[in-house]
Amino acid sequence: MENQLAKVGLQGDARVKFFDALSFEDAGPFRRAGSHGAFKSHLALLSKAEGTILILQDDCDFLFPAVLDYELPSDWDIFYGGYVATDPENPDAGDIIGAHFMGFSVRAAKAAASYLSAYLEPDFPPDPRASREPGFDPAFRPPIDGALVWFRRAHPELRTVFALLGIQRASRTDIGDQKWFDRLPLIRTLAELSRKSLRRWRRADRGNSYVFGNSES
Repeated sequence: MENQLAKVGLQGDARVKFFDALSFEDAGPFRRAGSHGAFKSHLALLSKAEGTILILQDDCDFLFPAVLDYELPSDWDIFYGGYVATDPENPDAGDIIGAHFMGFSVRAAKAAASYLSAYLEPDFPPDPRASREPGFDPAFRPPIDGALVWFRRAHPELRTVFALLGIQRASRTDIGDQKWFDRLPLIRTLAELSRKSLRRWRRADRGNSYVFGNSES
């Protein structure tokens, strides 16, 4: 991430802070303990926000030159700088996967912190649209990216802005279930070398495509 920040002139910038992600042994209301930690980490950052805040997960790679040329409109509340949309033509109306590059205005951060805190309660009402989807299980909460979709639906007054300025780099997940090749030391090293080659290829083929790496990060 320091290398990524250096590429956009933010290395050593006083506005940039690193946050040690939270981890839990139990999954809480989620399917995985990693999802619990990712959710609580985002909640902690939003709860502490005193102004506008940009949250970058540690597997975010910027897309150039898009990230250097982009100008955020003045009337925004929630910003997605990287995402996968179920309806790419109309991302504001569909489900969004990915929370690796997100910004929040002051009022959006405050509202999100309140909503996500209540989201953890056992009697929190599920999103009406989500509850009608096949396979929905009220015993589990969606991870942070799904939670933020619920939040946005509950707060239509908050304007969301979308721009593809960053992707999630291919990396070993610490949130979902690890692949067999990430559990074996020697093969894990080979897998990392393969991922580095894949990342170089993806950066060379930016176009309009992107790849979402870890489905629950």
